[in-house]
Amino acid sequence: MELEQWKQKYYDQLDRLEKKEQDWEKLESTLKRTIGRLSLAAEGQHDVLDKHIGTLRNAMKKEINRQSLESIVDDISRIISKLEEKENSPNRQSVNTLEQLLQKLNLPKSAEKTRDKLLQKFSKSDDDKRDDCLKKTLDLLLSVIETDTGAAKKKGIIDRLFSSDDDTPSSAIENKPTSSVSLADEQQLNTYKNCLLELLHKLDNPNSPSGKLSALKMGARDAQQKSELDKLSDQLSDILQSRIEAPSSNNNATSHHTTDASLQPSIQELLIRLLEQLIVPADLIAEADKMKHRLEQETDPKNWKTLLKEVALLINSIRSRMQKEKQEFENFLQQVTDRLKIMDLFLQNETSNLQEAGMQGQAFDKQIGLNVDEIRMDINQATELSNLKENVNTKLDTISGHIKLYRESEDSRFKKSQQEITDMHSKMQTLESETVKLKKLVVAKNKQAMCDALTEIPNRLAYEKKATEEIARWKRFSNPLSLAIWDIDLFKGVNDTYGHKAGDKVLKTIAQLLINSIRETDFLARYGGEEFVMLLPGTKQEETLRLVNKLREKIESCGFHYHGNAVKITASCGVSSFNENDTLTQVFERADKALYKAKDNGRNQCVVAACLSD
Repeated sequence: MELEQWKQKYYDQLDRLEKKEQDWEKLESTLKRTIGRLSLAAEGQHDVLDKHIGTLRNAMKKEINRQSLESIVDDISRIISKLEEKENSPNRQSVNTLEQLLQKLNLPKSAEKTRDKLLQKFSKSDDDKRDDCLKKTLDLLLSVIETDTGAAKKKGIIDRLFSSDDDTPSSAIENKPTSSVSLADEQQLNTYKNCLLELLHKLDNPNSPSGKLSALKMGARDAQQKSELDKLSDQLSDILQSRIEAPSSNNNATSHHTTDASLQPSIQELLIRLLEQLIVPADLIAEADKMKHRLEQETDPKNWKTLLKEVALLINSIRSRMQKEKQEFENFLQQVTDRLKIMDLFLQNETSNLQEAGMQGQAFDKQIGLNVDEIRMDINQATELSNLKENVNTKLDTISGHIKLYRESEDSRFKKSQQEITDMHSKMQTLESETVKLKKLVVAKNKQAMCDALTEIPNRLAYEKKATEEIARWKRFSNPLSLAIWDIDLFKGVNDTYGHKAGDKVLKTIAQLLINSIRETDFLARYGGEEFVMLLPGTKQEETLRLVNKLREKIESCGFHYHGNAVKITASCGVSSFNENDTLTQVFERADKALYKAKDNGRNQCVVAACLSD
């Protein structure tokens, strides 16, 4: 019976080992996906860099070759260094914009010479002189406008400057009646205003991410004095300097949709998110926190190469630690196997000893029987009493000798068996002690694997396991089941303004607020980054919406402070319920779309998937 129990324990340990190997494979797969997404985020900066990034992605899809991977990373680092050197060269973004504008202008012949001189001067200037360049450009435009005395009756001068068959006059251009008192000044002001409006109209586009140019157009339309128009011209200069609406003539092959770079996570933020998702051993947590702090502080692209290598070393350390733990676990299982073999050998010896004892007992009985028969024969054949007595004594001595040998053999076998049992008992106690330690270690590791290190609530792995259980229960009993996805509003702004430590504190605060406010039957996990996911069994969609709205109000009124500064924290939520034949993926996608709908509607609200069509 004990042997079967130990064999079962052995098989259980093998199952745990296989699960640990599966967890490592999942981690390795996650790392590959993360590197793939990081490579996608880095694409588009340079053709040669894109080629090496593609090579890196292809290498990650195959079996990893360390030497080949290091070679690819070194090549990418070298290209990044060259790009950094190029970026350190003088910035000419705004000046290039002015050059392109001047080249597209249809100027009178009298102004072409001036334009050529400006273009020659611009070719030797950088953005440090952009204000002077912009002023000279505006002076040229004003000089052309002032020479056109019939602007009120003819086609607009800006339309001629940017003439095109499909261009239509801007609706923003308004011809106000001139004053009889100062006709020339008001006419010049209107011309200046119309020129600026038309220029803004030509620069603006529907994909403008911030709407700043539209705001400038409104300001120009309402301006009543030249000083107001001068101020708007300065603001336009600042916008060109910050590249918000700079034309991309050298990037015709790229997408026509402009993406606000401020909304995209930086390389450092992606690496920080990666470290947050890793299962870090206890003795490496301090090192991981130190690395996250460095990623937060060292934002200079020149440090990317060093940071990437150090993050890779940290990940390798985590992997080595996991391999070491795996090796220790395998060694323990090998010890268990060896000791089970010893136990098996002991039982075999005991069986053999019992068989030998049985055979010796049978031989002893047989010998005793023969000696007794001989005594009977001697008694029957005896003629003299003295001879009979001597024969009986001899036979009795022989029987006593057999009995003595048998007892000595049994005593020796008993002592040997007793010693083996004592040794085996000692080994069993040692094995039991090690098993208890291993069980505690496995429980701790499983708990660590299922818990988010930062917020100390269940992680995505725990959510997937719990979701599988709840879906099975939902299918079996047909009780309602809802899913809610939370996302902290403008979380990147908190990180950018106060630092990642403040962001970490926000995540901890929100996580503890939610998990302490939900029902015992509900389940909350950190899905990743600033996203949380909830499972609400036994709850219909309408009731779920009421519950999550209460939680949203608690988040809004939590009164978060960081270093004495009040920081307004809100969250948005998307809700969906399980319907017949639904899969987890389908429900999650519906809740995710509802979440984005809540974001589009202004954030700090909860949206139900069923209401999306309303």
